[in-house]
Amino acid sequence: MFRDFNICIDTNFIFGRNVHQRVGEELKKTGIKTVLIHHDNGPFLYKDNLLEGIKEDLNNHGIQTFELGGVLPNPRLSLVYEGIELVRKKGISFILAIGGGSVIDSAKAIALGAVNDCDVWEFFYAGKAVESSLPVGVVLTYPATGSESSAVSVVNNVEKGEKLLVSSPVIRPKVVFMNPELTYSLPGFLTACGIVDMFSHICERYFTPEDEIGVIDRMAEGILKTLVEIGPKVLEEPSNYLYRAEIMWIGSIAHNNTVGVGRVQDWGTHEIGNELSAMYDTPHGATLSIIMGAWMKYVYEKKPGRFARYAHEIFDVPLDGKNTLEAAKEGIYCTETYFKSLGMPVSFGDFKLPTDHIEDMLDKIAFRGEDKSIGGIVRLNRADVRKIYEMAF
Repeated sequence: MFRDFNICIDTNFIFGRNVHQRVGEELKKTGIKTVLIHHDNGPFLYKDNLLEGIKEDLNNHGIQTFELGGVLPNPRLSLVYEGIELVRKKGISFILAIGGGSVIDSAKAIALGAVNDCDVWEFFYAGKAVESSLPVGVVLTYPATGSESSAVSVVNNVEKGEKLLVSSPVIRPKVVFMNPELTYSLPGFLTACGIVDMFSHICERYFTPEDEIGVIDRMAEGILKTLVEIGPKVLEEPSNYLYRAEIMWIGSIAHNNTVGVGRVQDWGTHEIGNELSAMYDTPHGATLSIIMGAWMKYVYEKKPGRFARYAHEIFDVPLDGKNTLEAAKEGIYCTETYFKSLGMPVSFGDFKLPTDHIEDMLDKIAFRGEDKSIGGIVRLNRADVRKIYEMAF
């Protein structure tokens, strides 16, 4: 049953071949005069003059450009501070991220910090209310996190060992240029990480304590089934425009909350997995593939009906002749098998991660509420999460 909700996706999606060549034209329409181009120094920027072409296009439309590279996976707060200082010093009015989720999240944090007098980290660790931010745009080259149209930014404070998020519609990007051709050169592992991230974003919203099945569930099931179908295909044919286009659009709708409205969401897998990123700098998609199966195995008995439906609708597990628990367990097995088919790890051992810092990671998780727990479909306390980590060894 729908609960009350409020959603406004104030992002202009410009999708198709060569749309990145329209950046100057589109920004000029909004009166932008100065732009900070933010990126990760990746080799794709210099292939076919992508970066220089965008800079030249902006300059030709009367827009002055500045540049800040160096974004790392699990974007660093230290670079955000550097960007804030540059934006203030140069009077920059727009941040353009060229890349994927880490670059976009870093750009959002810079845009947020540049117009507020407080330490930008207060928005992440103290939950300070977000009221203003510079506008952000995106040339998307790595579909994964959906940050190009989400209201979330995740930043890693290495000094404190904390990877935290801020969520507000104020930081949602204003425009995103989505050319699937720009993703052809993505390595297979990064493509697979992105697919797992999208899959997990849908599951965090699909696995709800609600019992009713409605349009949002069926939308989520359609997206998940599409990912299962085309995930291996895009790895086999990395220059297939149709597959890359599907993946690129799924990344956005998986995380801009169009399939999460009107329901309690979970986010346990992300909160547990994020600590692997903070502790070991593990790629985000890999942390999710490592944790998701263990999380499912720990919680499915509390909501076997929804897990059985998931198994049937996503992986075609027949329900005739099986009890609900059996079907649910088969769906979990299919999930891990699917991740393996993408070349992704499903355990600590698969990724050669140590297992002796579990208590340190538990210390960093923000267990909250009267029950000091996380999660939506099943509330998980510290002891529960410890068992999930151990099941993932």
